[in-house]
This record gives sequence, structure tokens and C-alpha cells, in this order.
Amino acid sequence: MRNKKPEIILADKQLQKNCLILAALYMLLLLWLEPLIDFFLMQLPLEPSHEAIIELNQKKAYVSAIAFGVMRSLPILLFVWLGWQIMGTMRLPPKRLKLPITVLLIEGPKARMIGMVMVAVGLLLLFRELSMLVGAQPVI
Repeated sequence: MRNKKPEIILADKQLQKNCLILAALYMLLLLWLEPLIDFFLMQLPLEPSHEAIIELNQKKAYVSAIAFGVMRSLPILLFVWLGWQIMGTMRLPPKRLKLPITVLLIEGPKARMIGMVMVAVGLLLLFRELSMLVGAQPVI
């Protein structure tokens, strides 16, 4: 039996540009998330006392933990979705899906195993994020 030449799936240039723009917007949102939280928390009525400032700081820590946890979960969910697609089609890259990087075509059980590992790692990271969100203490 002859080994066939591996097939290479080329990257989509337009998708590369779109992914870079999306990544830059995501990073920009992460950079502006804390100032946005500060802005909205400062709209609450605040008495000029030391205890009120400490309570506001605790509220900010709680809201920031939830907001950053949700923002960190978005790329993990994308990773899990891609792994699920690979598992379903038993092909890397999945059919009808363009990727922003050049990849070697992998089909069959090997691709399914890659998809299962991607889903397992993604779910592990999501459970870690969930445990961090549960660990955040609300301000009463």
C-alpha cells in the first residue's frame, strides 16, 4: 500500500483579516472593561465615608470577577465548538469550514481524537472558570 501525499488546506486570507480584527476588538473590550465597570459603579449614590468606599471597592471586585470570567469564557466556548465540529465530521478542518491558518488535512479516528481532546480541555477550562465565578463572594 502506497502512502498518499498529505493534503494541505490553505488559509483563507479574508478570514485571517477578520479574525485579527475580531481579536483586536476583543482585546480592546478587555482593556476597557474595568473602566466601564468603574463608570457604571460611580453612577450609584455614594456617601462620603470610608466604609462606603470600602463597600464600593468590594462591589467592584465582585462585578469585575463575573465580567472577566464571562469574557475569558468566550474564546474557550469557541474552542469547544470547534472541537465538537471536528468530532462530528471526523475531519480536521471540518467540511464547509474555512480556517484562518493553513492546516494538514486529518480524517478518521485521529481527527475524532483531536476533537475529543479539544472538547475535554475546553470543558476543563470552563469548569475552572465556573469554579472561580462560584468562589466570588457577593457583597451584602
